[in-house]
Amino acid sequence: MITSRNIGVVAAAATLLAAAPLSAIFQGWTWLIESIIAVAVVAGVAALTRLARAPLWGQVLGMLAGLAFALTWLFPSGKELLGVVPTPGTFGYFGELLSGSMQDMRSYGVEVPDTDPLLFIAVLGVGGVAVLVDVLAVGLRRPALAGLPMLAIYSVPVAVYVDSVPAAPFVVGAAGYLWLLVTDNVDRVRRFGRRFTGDGRDVDVWEASPLASPAAGSRRSGWRWRWRCRWRCPA
Repeated sequence: MITSRNIGVVAAAATLLAAAPLSAIFQGWTWLIESIIAVAVVAGVAALTRLARAPLWGQVLGMLAGLAFALTWLFPSGKELLGVVPTPGTFGYFGELLSGSMQDMRSYGVEVPDTDPLLFIAVLGVGGVAVLVDVLAVGLRRPALAGLPMLAIYSVPVAVYVDSVPAAPFVVGAAGYLWLLVTDNVDRVRRFGRRFTGDGRDVDVWEASPLASPAAGSRRSGWRWRWRCRWRCPA
């Protein structure tokens, strides 16, 4: 579980780094602050559902619910329950924001101002990518495939930017993707030859591997016994 939490944190951070190309579209940084909040909620819910040993579909539903709560808090319509629980009126307001984002994209040129419709679609997109990256990198343990939704974020400024897209945000996003791959590979190497139990429990470093030969297990047990007897056993 500790390993899953670590990879989940890296997956969330890599998603935010992959969203760096959006800085070429917006004039301010409000989109980044709100995206950090949404991704943090998604990652937190994912960690809690894994701690509760929920199945993958339960983790996905939990992350989507967390994203809905975050969007409700960030873009309130005044019809929510307790400020964070969405209602049908809330989702109707979200539909209005989506329609307004289409109009704002036709009205403004790059760089765009921080309007609620454009911020909503940006945070919704980054939060949705965070869910996909977590499912692929942590749930399915296929971090290489997580590059596809990350690449979808980069395609947005490429599609709307009149001039060439700056290279620096792409480098930042690529660094996040490589970070995710390296973290997963390091974890696989660390767990190699240790995790063989059916419930995924880490085998203690001093225990003989279930795949090891009986002779190897006997030698390791004998060495451990001699080490303990050096200090505790009577002469």
